[in-house]
Amino acid sequence: LYAQLVQGNQTGDLALQSAENYNSLEVGSLFYSFPVSDLQVTAGPLLDADDVISATTSLYSEGFRLASMPYGVDGDVTGAGVGASWANDNGFNASFATVSVSGNAPSTGIYTTESADHYVASLGYDSDTWGLGLIFTDDDNTTAANDTSFGAGVYFRPDGFPTISVAYDSLSDATVGTADSSDFFVGLEHEVGPGTASAAYQSRDTSGTTTSNYEVFYTYPVNDGVSVSGGFFTEEQSGTTEDTTGYVVETTFSF
Repeated sequence: LYAQLVQGNQTGDLALQSAENYNSLEVGSLFYSFPVSDLQVTAGPLLDADDVISATTSLYSEGFRLASMPYGVDGDVTGAGVGASWANDNGFNASFATVSVSGNAPSTGIYTTESADHYVASLGYDSDTWGLGLIFTDDDNTTAANDTSFGAGVYFRPDGFPTISVAYDSLSDATVGTADSSDFFVGLEHEVGPGTASAAYQSRDTSGTTTSNYEVFYTYPVNDGVSVSGGFFTEEQSGTTEDTTGYVVETTFSF
């Protein structure tokens, strides 16, 4: 059984990955996982679309601001859902999940014309030194035409060198007059002293607007329950929009 309580007031495109926007303390996730033969089944009233994805498309920690696969791995899609994942000893794995964002509303329900149903399927392979993953999503958005996305990622962890993650994600938007979007991500991480140094580059083309993002940060584990991350990021947009640079120190507590 997994239950998540969240509260926060950080919003906007420049928010960190840890940002939450809830005016009061609320239940963010609630689901139960259990084995059925060779499958791991997950179901609950508050399931995120990325809770049941077996494929690993990146080893980048994504603990600062940037993250790979924004369309395929979309944790902002939450609702009543169910999913199943499978993996074998040879490193191959697969998963499928469906989430109905408005599943708690009697007027829409789930799997109806009015409901907003999200489907995500993944296929992956993992070994000691490298791995790859494919993710496909379908989101009807309560419209007749569905938005779809397809992404692929590969990672390498050579001995004595930084871990390398490369991912590409694309979104086909069904909205009339809206251009497709794409995202390219490269992330590097390496243990330096007692902590981990991280650097990433992300180029995103959203409906004709190109945004380039860079970040560099270092995470220091103070103890088993406390870590401190410090670094900077830069966002560059095409056109006349001014670039944005931020410097951040974040302390994370886990218990």
